[in-house]
Parts: sequence; structure tokens; C-alpha cells
Amino acid sequence: MKKIKLAAIALVVICFAAVFPANCLAEDKDFPDIHGHWAEQYILALAERGGIAGMPDGSFHPNDLVTFPQFIKIIIGCEYGEMAPAEGGDWASGYMQKAVDVGIIDFTVLDYTENMTRLDAARIIASSLTFIYNEEEVADTSIVEEFEDYPSCKSCRGDFHNIIGPCYVKGIITGRPGPVFDGDANLTRAEACIMIMKMMEPDLRSPIDNYE
Repeated sequence: MKKIKLAAIALVVICFAAVFPANCLAEDKDFPDIHGHWAEQYILALAERGGIAGMPDGSFHPNDLVTFPQFIKIIIGCEYGEMAPAEGGDWASGYMQKAVDVGIIDFTVLDYTENMTRLDAARIIASSLTFIYNEEEVADTSIVEEFEDYPSCKSCRGDFHNIIGPCYVKGIITGRPGPVFDGDANLTRAEACIMIMKMMEPDLRSPIDNYE
């Protein structure tokens, strides 16, 4: 597996500071349970953009698992603003319908309430890169074949190149020790924020060497 050079990591740190200047994080968006958390700046930046409002108790719960509707709400809320619930629908129905309208999810998952997996996240991010951000496709995704679960992940079959590949090559979703993609693993709310923020801000990404 190719390793990211230290210079590239330093560049990402510099870009992170540029994207998240100290004065852009509003005090009223603070959550007491993220102070010092490794994803704090990402969470606050998404809150500032309108994608995160926190939990009813006023905290964020960064280590809880993120649900499918919550993941969608962050993306849609940041890009299109607050969505009113559909008639007779729950709090997420307006965001889910908007996600269908822009093409990042299929109408068959409108009632999806389970926790997000890494593969689910990759599917939504790959669709968002195309239908919301109009990014160019990645020509070469052969590097994903280096994942140890490339031949064995049944739920990922057929998705490594057209879904996982773009997210991995562009530095939005990283692999896990093995190396594996671990598509069936669930995401925490903090991990979801990292992925979504990198999707929205290319300067925060760490593209795989020679695949930029």
C-alpha cells in the first residue's frame, strides 16, 4: 500500500487551518462533549455550515453510531439548508426526500433508519461527488485491489472500483489496518463528520500518491 508523504500531511494541516480559521467557529455551536476530541474542528465546521444541530441534551455524542438519516441530514443541511418534514413524516423526511431529488440516494431507502456502514457512506459520498459537487471521475482505481478484503467482502462485491475507489483514491475515506476497507463496519458520528468534511473541502483530503 502506498504511504502518504510527510510533506503531504503537512500540507493538509496547513489547509485545515485555512479552512477552519478560529473566528469562523461560532460559540453558540459548541458542544461540551467534543472539547479536545480528535474530530472537534470538523464537527464545529459542519455545525457552522448548518449540517449539525446536536442532540436534544445539547451535546453531540461523537462516539455514538451515526444513522443513515443523520448522515444524509449533515450533507443536505450544509448544501441546501434546513428542510421541513414531509407531511406525516419524521424529522428526517424532508432531508431524505431532498437527497432523492438530487440523486444521491434511491427512493427505496426513504424509510432507512439503521446505522451507517462504511460501504453505505462510500455510496453516498461517491454519488454526492457526481451529483452535487460535479467532480471528475477517477480513471484508475486499481489500487483498491490491494485491500485484503477485495476478493472476500460479499457486500462490497462490484463496489470496490466504482464506489470505494473514488473515495479512497481522493483521500476522503481511508483504509483500515490489514489493509482492509471493512465495508460492513459501522461509523461513529465523529467519523462521519471527518468523511463529509473531506468530501466538501478537497484541501482537507490526502489523495493517494500518484492518483491525484
